[in-house]
Amino acid sequence: MRARRARVVLALLVVTLGVAVAVALATLSLQVGDDLARSLRAAGPNFVVLPAGATWPLDLGGAEVAPARAGLALDPSAVGALKTSFWRNNVLEAAPELTLDARLDDAPARLLGTWFDHPVETSGGAWRTGLARLRPRWTITGRWPGEDGAELALGQELARRLGATVGASVRVAAGASAAPAHAPARWLVTGIVAAGGFEDRDAWAPLPAVQALAGRPGQIDRVWMSALVRADPGRPAPDPARDPRGYERYMCTAYPEVVARELGERLQGAEVLPAAERVAGEARVVGRLNLLLLLLALAALAASILGLFSTSTATVVERGGELALLRSLGAPGRAIARLLLAETALVALAGGLIGWALGSLAAAAVRGSTFGAAHAAEPLLLPVALVLALAVALIGTIGPLRVALRLDPAAVLRG
Repeated sequence: MRARRARVVLALLVVTLGVAVAVALATLSLQVGDDLARSLRAAGPNFVVLPAGATWPLDLGGAEVAPARAGLALDPSAVGALKTSFWRNNVLEAAPELTLDARLDDAPARLLGTWFDHPVETSGGAWRTGLARLRPRWTITGRWPGEDGAELALGQELARRLGATVGASVRVAAGASAAPAHAPARWLVTGIVAAGGFEDRDAWAPLPAVQALAGRPGQIDRVWMSALVRADPGRPAPDPARDPRGYERYMCTAYPEVVARELGERLQGAEVLPAAERVAGEARVVGRLNLLLLLLALAALAASILGLFSTSTATVVERGGELALLRSLGAPGRAIARLLLAETALVALAGGLIGWALGSLAAAAVRGSTFGAAHAAEPLLLPVALVLALAVALIGTIGPLRVALRLDPAAVLRG
């Protein structure tokens, strides 16, 4: 090997580059999948928590309709209870909501009471959550209202209709009728929200203020929640009697149905409904990203195999005299095979180790520049890198090895 340093270095480089690319892509698949899922979660909530029995499922010609039932409510403590379930680490943000038909400066509008940046005490410490964290892509001119006080934020369409700006005050009264039951109070407009949808017609205010205005202290209508989940597998859960291990794996995977069921059991008097279309769309994006990374890794490994094949073939041709002399002295074919495979295996293991280190560094650089959060190397990928390197070495050496075993010693030594 010392006598063939150029060939050895070339083979080492081929294996190192192939394994480095594969390790980098595998690391990104493991880490960026969660990053991308969290980035997609910025689009808004993908679960809603409603009072138990708040919907009546009706079948109208094959289309399921769920009209709301009146007179049901949740307690705001349901938000904190989300962090006591098995999926507490998957629950990212949540915000309670109380809907009130109100009049703002004598114009009918929907007033939503909610939290904006509210601390919630959980077993793991303080958890700050609310509308501002649940809807990070909404842009606001000014600021969100405080958690207490007579303040509100207006959707941009509602603000144009009222002619209101940041710092102005509007008269707020409960009820959509033209004649309010009591004298309207004046609330400060702290921000104008651009949501980009029907929400631009709404107004948001602190939950306690809306509860007092609606005469519903300690009540909310729903909780919007954002959680990390996996795509629905499209099959029911395995039968626990026939396949207990499969059932356990299914119930320990963050499928939307599993998360909704667990949270519904944890929240007494509530039902949790996933936004199936949004969850499926996000899962498709992450799944296609992983498929792209897999195809790129396979392409890199295929290029390494071809490079090692050509290098090993050139080595066998150069060492034809040496191999023919070994055969003429009585070396069996398996001894020649062990010699060539051992040399290639040493180069492959060295290339696998170096490739794992380089791939981890490359993945950290790519992830840090893209998502702003580099991550440590994945030690579990080290044995995978070594196995990949050995596989590349074996596949890339089979062809040249067959050439070496078919050499005619007499013809080669005769020159």
